Amino acid sequence: MPAPITRRKMLKLIAATTTAAALSPIFHARARYPVSPEPANGAQTNSDIWTWMGRAIHTLAFYEKPDTSSARLDARSRDQTFPITRQVRAPFSAHNNLWYETPLGYVHSAWVLPVRVYPPQPFIRDVGEWGFWGEVSQPFTEAYANPDPQSGKVYRFYGGTVYHVVDSFEDGAATGWYKVFDEFPPTDPTHQWVLARDVRRIPRAEMSPIHPFAGKKHIEVDLDKQRLTCYEGSRIAFTTLVASGLGRVEGDAELDLATHTGEANVLLKQASRHMSNRPYPDGPPMAGEIFDLPGIPWNCFFDLSGTAIHGTYWHNDFGIRRSHGCLNVSCQAARWIYRWVFPIGGYEDDFIQSDRRVGTPINIF
Repeated sequence: MPAPITRRKMLKLIAATTTAAALSPIFHARARYPVSPEPANGAQTNSDIWTWMGRAIHTLAFYEKPDTSSARLDARSRDQTFPITRQVRAPFSAHNNLWYETPLGYVHSAWVLPVRVYPPQPFIRDVGEWGFWGEVSQPFTEAYANPDPQSGKVYRFYGGTVYHVVDSFEDGAATGWYKVFDEFPPTDPTHQWVLARDVRRIPRAEMSPIHPFAGKKHIEVDLDKQRLTCYEGSRIAFTTLVASGLGRVEGDAELDLATHTGEANVLLKQASRHMSNRPYPDGPPMAGEIFDLPGIPWNCFFDLSGTAIHGTYWHNDFGIRRSHGCLNVSCQAARWIYRWVFPIGGYEDDFIQSDRRVGTPINIF
């Protein structure tokens, strides 16, 4: 059992975190991804230096020990942030025993989104004809209707979400902005504007295929264990917990939010997808509670109804059924799966389409 956080230890954690931030980039954790273009003389750039921060998805309580019966030390409200110093395993629920140690105390992981936070990003004035894939590099950033902080806020984009950057703009105060594409049907206009300093250009190397020549790739999803496993032949290449569909909704006999069993294949891949069930003219009827989630990262669709394996930023509680039918995984796990499965496409593809002859087989049972 981890030791309780004493006042002295807490002060040391706060001091260490403050010092690391002040000396950035020297003491920040470093991502192990190559960055393109290569920095001169091997120097680090703002794209390969990061530190873990936690964002409160809902109101959180922090405890002296990783135990809700221990002394409560602090609390944070939605979207407030804090450093994560390490992971701890301790009893909590049957499916999730993951806690985070922080300068505020121990907090259970279910409603904490761990985010890679980067220093302010350089402004790329010329995004090229196609643009580039961008990832929000702060716990969150606001998306505006126009490249002006006084214009209306359209969304809050959260750390780890991914967008297609299609244009840039520098305002009179020399502040850089990126225009990001939004494919959701009722959106008008079909874009938003975000501060360039809060968006990291995703290097091509971070989207390159993983084990592209490996044979007999397939995925198995055990709904009882809430576990997804990627195989290359009989060898396990990767495994992760999922949050699958809730199933039938009590009080509504026609509403089925289950992840259905059977054999499928990856039919479509999208690095970014705006998922919403907000009603719009000539659109499908709303199913369940309204949700509106832009920038969902690393989507692998495996049926024609829109069910997918994808990254998740609205909870961090895997190993239990809680989705509308999709297979929720962490953003880090979703990126790995996206790069590993067939079909393979190029960096400058908004979507990569396939069929059952090419797409990686998925068996859900």
